[in-house]
Amino acid sequence: MLVDKACTKCNIVKPQDIKHFRVNKRMTSGFDSWCKDCANEYRNNLRKLHPPKEWGIPESELERFVEAKSSEECIICGLPAEVVDHDHVTKRIRGSLCHRCNMGLGHFRDNPELLELAAMYLRGECACGECKTKWGGNLSN
Repeated sequence: MLVDKACTKCNIVKPQDIKHFRVNKRMTSGFDSWCKDCANEYRNNLRKLHPPKEWGIPESELERFVEAKSSEECIICGLPAEVVDHDHVTKRIRGSLCHRCNMGLGHFRDNPELLELAAMYLRGECACGECKTKWGGNLSN
């Protein structure tokens, strides 16, 4: 038999089932007191204001996080920003990036020297600057 339950946040009565409420074994009913809609809205709003705990971002960086989170475009390419980038060593917030640029930095291990060598490669330049060999880039020249 299906029982109805009122969400303690929005006060809307919904069927007490896994479609409408998260399972919570600590509650006598076996379900959270907030419906999934309210819980998701709360979690999404919380994510907008605070970085994930596993980042280990210090309190001093929270203002920079909120500022970066409000940025609408990627600092590198100008596409819509999707993530807040941070330095994994210093834990400092760097800015807002699109997913592709964020992944690109990660693939180059956040190493500026590797990124510069990759840029030289794409331009068809040799890293030593002395040889005439063309690498990558436009090979028709």
